[in-house]
Amino acid sequence: MVDLPADLAEADLACFVIGPIGSRHAPIGTVERDTYEQALLVLGEVIEPACQAVGLNPVRSDGLTQAGEINEQVFRRLRDDDVVIADLTGANANVMYELGLRHTRGKLTVQIGEYGRLPFDINTIRTIQFSSSAHGLIQARDDLIAVLEAGLAGAYDPVTATRVWEDMAANGDEAGDESGGGVDGEVGAEAALGGERGFVDILAEAEQQQSVLLKALDDLSACSDDLTRLAEQSTEEIARSDAAGKGMRGRLQVVTRHAQGLATIGERLTGAVDRYEASLADVSAGTMLLIERMRDDPTERAEGWQFGLLVRRMAKAARGGMESTSGLASSIAANASSSRVLKEPSGRIVGALERMVRSTAVIDEWDRQMQALGVPVPPDDWEPDLPAQAAPDSEK
Repeated sequence: MVDLPADLAEADLACFVIGPIGSRHAPIGTVERDTYEQALLVLGEVIEPACQAVGLNPVRSDGLTQAGEINEQVFRRLRDDDVVIADLTGANANVMYELGLRHTRGKLTVQIGEYGRLPFDINTIRTIQFSSSAHGLIQARDDLIAVLEAGLAGAYDPVTATRVWEDMAANGDEAGDESGGGVDGEVGAEAALGGERGFVDILAEAEQQQSVLLKALDDLSACSDDLTRLAEQSTEEIARSDAAGKGMRGRLQVVTRHAQGLATIGERLTGAVDRYEASLADVSAGTMLLIERMRDDPTERAEGWQFGLLVRRMAKAARGGMESTSGLASSIAANASSSRVLKEPSGRIVGALERMVRSTAVIDEWDRQMQALGVPVPPDDWEPDLPAQAAPDSEK
């Protein structure tokens, strides 16, 4: 263990780890299983030994043993723990949301992530980047030890978002006794939420954010349709080429045109997935806030019931869509081996589709939360303005 100041060496500091977790129950070779294996590798080879070196005991959400609601425990750890280590590999939407919550606190937060798999908008914040090679993981461990040692000694600067939130909270506290808050009566979290927003205000914003998300989904659906049409067109062209006796040279010409089409669609798809991930993060923040309000105050469930129905219908559609997307990614990856000209454009498309599938996992969390509140999955013919789908009397 490195030498720390006496007060830190004797302190029982709490350390929470956020990052992609995946699923240990998923079949070998799936994205969820690969994510699980990679996350365990980083935890075991980088995070745990680095924390042990400075006297910390890192805990992930799947390591919480206290009975109760997992989300509440996670939020409390993000709020209260002395140290949070965030593995941003893959820019998982849940991880980015949790990191945003942590940035409302001025406590030590350390970002790490695999090079080339980090979100585009964190380059202003120091992040320990690493490769998954044996040497790369050792270097990441040593870098993390150095950052933790310095941070525990107080050598770190809060990010801009943290300073803004802390300034707002401080202003609210200073004026709180006489006016009930800061400017226009804002206090603490309500000030951070941008004013005295009521539940209806939050609902309106969430619905607006959801419309942006649906537009991004439409763009992705259009790209998927184009990929399907391109595959069908290429299959037909190969059949005509074979019928004309053009042999493998004729097939190669078709495959080359197919690769060019993939490159064009891949560029569009990458941009669409970027927009989808950004809008998903915005919707996630509003949706989780709505869920928290509905859970904490049953009288507000009737107001949020219709939005909950929308969320559950979206989750149902998303699950079906992601199954189709995963199948499409597997098909493109399999076909890429038929010619070297297909390798690069196919790899780009598969990477974008896999990012989409990983990001969409957050919608399942919204669905679980709404289900826990008693919100049902609406029938296929349900429309948002139908009064018959109001919350039951027991929830009003």
